Amino acid sequence: MTQPPEPPPPPDDAWPTPDEPTVVSSRETIVDGTPPEPAGPPPDRRIGAGMLLALGALALVAAGIAIAWYLTHRDDDNGTTTVTTVQTATAATQVAVPDLVGKPFTEAQATLDAAGLHTSKRAVRSVKQAGTVIDQSPGAGESVPKGSTVTISVASVTSTSPSTTTEDETTTEATTTNEATTTAPTTTTTAAPAPVEPATATMPDVTGQTEQAAVTAMSKAGVLASLAFVPGDDPLGTVLQQAKAAGTTVPFHSHVQINVSKGPNASTEATVPSTIGKTLDEAVATVNGANLRLIYVKFPVTSQSQAGKVVQQSPLGGGKVPENAQVLVYLGALQKQ
Repeated sequence: MTQPPEPPPPPDDAWPTPDEPTVVSSRETIVDGTPPEPAGPPPDRRIGAGMLLALGALALVAAGIAIAWYLTHRDDDNGTTTVTTVQTATAATQVAVPDLVGKPFTEAQATLDAAGLHTSKRAVRSVKQAGTVIDQSPGAGESVPKGSTVTISVASVTSTSPSTTTEDETTTEATTTNEATTTAPTTTTTAAPAPVEPATATMPDVTGQTEQAAVTAMSKAGVLASLAFVPGDDPLGTVLQQAKAAGTTVPFHSHVQINVSKGPNASTEATVPSTIGKTLDEAVATVNGANLRLIYVKFPVTSQSQAGKVVQQSPLGGGKVPENAQVLVYLGALQKQ
């Protein structure tokens, strides 16, 4: 019996013959002829909706923290600090003086009250109807601190009106007549009318005088001084010029500007504080606190609330003057009407 020929040996580069029946598959492997357990579903690697929401919330929180950090530290490199400033009224509010000339006194007073200004009435002789405003100081359109006093000159009759006669004193005397009747005659004493101030004043010569001497001379003449500090080689406070020449006729208690020297070595300036409405002691302390000095002139007022208080000042609050300069204030002195 012929033996079948032996199979030829496998080539050297052939795959080895497995000793055991093994099937290689992309999904399963059989070992020792035993099929494997069925494979379960592949693990779910998807992210659930709840996880996505949680991650989104965390991202929003992180973004908010980053924005807050940026806003609070963005200026750190420059070393700057943000400061919020609230502006408040520090100086007296300036108002324009209304035009009062030609108006009745009651209307002029109401106009000043509406503008936040006080009224000082000056009775003067005039051919105009009694009670008519014929002059004012400061003038119409001038800017003054709110609460300042405006002096208005009002026309007054020169003779005593019968309506001003008052029964101040009565003397009774018993007299017997032929008719045997008793009468009591009355003697009436008329009160003296308030002094009437002049309508005009004459400007004195104050050039070359010290500020204080000039202010005193002008006050005695019935003129109110307004100070203006200008460059000059003369000592601080010396009057260099006057707006009205000596001998000029001006309305009584009107303002006339005088130019005062800043001094030859003026370098440092001070800001004039407002003293309107303050007592003399308060005004002195306020002015001294600004490295300035104070001089004052009494000014007649008819309101008890203004008595002993500063009703006007020159220069006005907020102005610039040399240190150690004198500020002029007008102190209210109650005048009987």
